[in-house]
Amino acid sequence: MRLDRLLATLLIVICLVAAVGNWLWGASFQESEQNKTADIALIDVYGSISDTPSAGPFGTAGGSSANALLDAIQKARKDKVKAILLRINSPGGTAAAAQSVYHELMRVRKETSIKIVASLGDVAASGGYYIASAANHIVANPSTLTGSIGVVIRTQNVAGFLEKLGVQSSTVQSGQFKDILSPFRSATADERQIIQSIVSDSYEQFLASIVEGRGISLAELKKLADGRIFTGAQAKTVKLVDSLGNYQDAVRQTVKTIALKKEPNIRNYTQGSSGSLLGRLIQPFSMGPDGASELSVPSAGDWNKVPLALME
Repeated sequence: MRLDRLLATLLIVICLVAAVGNWLWGASFQESEQNKTADIALIDVYGSISDTPSAGPFGTAGGSSANALLDAIQKARKDKVKAILLRINSPGGTAAAAQSVYHELMRVRKETSIKIVASLGDVAASGGYYIASAANHIVANPSTLTGSIGVVIRTQNVAGFLEKLGVQSSTVQSGQFKDILSPFRSATADERQIIQSIVSDSYEQFLASIVEGRGISLAELKKLADGRIFTGAQAKTVKLVDSLGNYQDAVRQTVKTIALKKEPNIRNYTQGSSGSLLGRLIQPFSMGPDGASELSVPSAGDWNKVPLALME
C-alpha cells in the first residue's frame, strides 16, 4: 500500500516538473518570438464571446473576453503589423461584446494599412460571424458551420414548477417594467413589445455592420439573415465568405494579401490571455469536451449576470 502511494506521489511530482518545464520553455520561446518584428498578428476568437475581464493570477477564463481581444487588436496596431489573422471557432456570444470587437477591427481597416483575414474553424456563427465580417477576406472550411445571423432573447417561466413545490414568489418594484422577463410569471403583451423592439434594433445594427464589412446589399443580406446556418461551401455560394480552405490556406491568403515576399513571422497576440500561470500548469491534466465547437450556455449560477441580448 505504501509502495502504491509512493509511486503515485512520484508520478505526480514528475508530471508537475514536466508541466513547469514545459511552461518555462514556452514562456522563453514566446519572449524570444516577441523580440522579432511580427508580420502577421494572430488573434484567436475561441468559445463564447462576452464582455468579461481577463483571468486573475490563479484562475482561468473560458471563452473569448472582448476586453482581451480589444487589447490584442490595439497591441497589433501599435506594433504596426502588416496584417491581422483572426482564427475563429465560436458559436457567438453577447451582442455588445461581438459588436465592440467588430468596431475595433473596422477602425483598424479604415485608419491603417493593416489587412484583416479571418479563418473560420468548426463554428463561426452569429457573433462569431459578426466579428469575421470585419475582415477584408474570409476563409472557411467547406464544412464550417457559419451564418446564424440574428438576435435572440430567452426567458423561462418556472411558476408552474414552483407551484407544485408549494413555493410562492412576490415582487416589490419601483415601476411597471422593472421585473421584465421575470422567470416567475408569463410576460405581458406590453413587455413582449418592449423586448421585441430591443431584438429588432440589435438585429438591424447587426445587419448594418455586415453590410459595411462585407459590401453586400441590405436586401441581399436579409434573404440570408433569418437565423439559418450554412456550411462553408454554402456560405461561399451566397457570398458570406470569400474562399474555402483551412488555417494554412488562410495564412497563404494573408501573405498574398500583403504581398509578402518572405516567410511570414506570425505572432499570437492572444496567447496566454485566456488563462493564468496556474491554469496553464494544470491544463495538461484537464480532461473534457472541446466547448469551442459547441453552443455555449451560461451555468445556472450565472443566468442573472449575462446580458439579455444573446447571439447564438
